[in-house]
Amino acid sequence: MDITKLPNIVIDLNQCLHAAQIKQLMKKMGIKYYTYAFLFNNVVMKYGMSADNDWMRGSYGERIYRQAFHIPGWPTKPSPKSAGNDMLDVIKCFPGINKSNVCIKVWDMTNYPFAVQNDPKEEVLECERTLLDLHEKSFGYLPVGNIRDERKIAKKSRVTDQIFNSMFDVED
Repeated sequence: MDITKLPNIVIDLNQCLHAAQIKQLMKKMGIKYYTYAFLFNNVVMKYGMSADNDWMRGSYGERIYRQAFHIPGWPTKPSPKSAGNDMLDVIKCFPGINKSNVCIKVWDMTNYPFAVQNDPKEEVLECERTLLDLHEKSFGYLPVGNIRDERKIAKKSRVTDQIFNSMFDVED
């Protein structure tokens, strides 16, 4: 996958007064499916992805928001038991971290040509695997926030729209 051809944005947390602004920005831009990287002073903390349908309930960027909310510097603090608290382990590896020196790069896959319509998970996972591979090739290790290397998990087999349509008479 050529990630250079994917549209992307950078969210500078220093420009956000409240963590919820991340969700507002993602909604405004219509970003439904994405991969992302948290960067502390331009060092990748972790890569992640979202291919779920939270956006159908009006919640865009939920995964990024939950993790970003645990970074120090927001006027309010989440519960330590709240979702996204796995980010607390990542934050410990970055002394002096504050939202003012963290950015989130988001690769928008909303309009990517998925092999199975309305099922973006495989392609979004492939984008995340590509980012992890490139990082490991450049630095010799994975980011601290990607503790478990899940790249080796076998792809689930599935019937693509192209194969399905060739087997059955499907009206477009």
